[in-house]
Amino acid sequence: MVPDGRDRRSRLVTMTETGRHVWLKLARPKIQDYYERALTDFSTSDVTHTLHYLLKLLENMKELDAERYAAEEAPE
Repeated sequence: MVPDGRDRRSRLVTMTETGRHVWLKLARPKIQDYYERALTDFSTSDVTHTLHYLLKLLENMKELDAERYAAEEAPE
């Protein structure tokens, strides 16, 4: 960990060379293969539509979280 030059309260965490090797050579290829196999029967259109709806869902969830946070912070 090293200090964050923009915020002295924070620390930046970086991956070691061993960690980078594990991620790039061992973990990531397995994860990519898993998703490729899971999406085998999906067309490009299916994937595009799915991503569109998931992003839309995420935006709605962010709005709900913001509303909830604002309500919790409002004085009574």
